[in-house]
Amino acid sequence: MSNFRSDFYAQILGASFDLNAPGIYQWEIEGVGIYVGKALKLRSRIRAYPNNVRRMVAGLHWHGDPSKEFRPIHKHLREAHDNGTKVIVKVLENCHRDTRAEREQHWISQRLVEYRNGGPRLLNAGF
Repeated sequence: MSNFRSDFYAQILGASFDLNAPGIYQWEIEGVGIYVGKALKLRSRIRAYPNNVRRMVAGLHWHGDPSKEFRPIHKHLREAHDNGTKVIVKVLENCHRDTRAEREQHWISQRLVEYRNGGPRLLNAGF
């Protein structure tokens, strides 16, 4: 797995966030766009994306299942990894586990407005 660069992204996590708690995060790929997601445990979810890139680089299947495709965000991250494109992951907020979907939609809506006003493309749901 010597082809995998574990330093292909930077983390902006902020000291005020609890990475062991639920929350909302975003991946930003320079020149490509932003992806917003939710997690029950931020630390685990943030770690999962680079692990998926590592699996792709190693020629392994997503979750070990050859019938499953990697998601578009994984493919964008893999391209950024391979091309040396700047990638940043940041925590946007901690929230209650029961409001994760609502808070994720809030941030997606906010990023969509920013995109429509000339900001980075939103990678969620094909935007």
